[in-house]
Amino acid sequence: MSQENVELVRERYQQVNRRGFAAVADFLSPEFTMNSPQDVEASQAHDKAGLQKWFEKMDEVWERLAFDPTEVSALDAERVIAVVHTSGRAKGSGIEIDQELTHLWTLSDGKAVRFETYSTKWEALEAAGLPG
Repeated sequence: MSQENVELVRERYQQVNRRGFAAVADFLSPEFTMNSPQDVEASQAHDKAGLQKWFEKMDEVWERLAFDPTEVSALDAERVIAVVHTSGRAKGSGIEIDQELTHLWTLSDGKAVRFETYSTKWEALEAAGLPG
């Protein structure tokens, strides 16, 4: 199951870059939560509607926003870690971002139940209770 989860997460990054929220809606469990304090826009979402609001806000702020994973691997049967290059350009100001973040996904039965963002891979591994 862990390799299947890796492929599910990898595929969702590709799709979200093309289609936004629509690409992840069917991937989220009804119990989904998101904690993203270090991301391009700090956020917490406690359900699909909360994540949809986050994507809508991102659409308002960003002319372009892309999440390109450079590494995606399974930590165990339920958790996937992804080191992601995040880039974008803000509407209006033209300010650009170019940063690497680490996402920690928790999946159950092929659905995302939790998504967390960390500044570094080490922080994500530490939060997952694993050696960095």
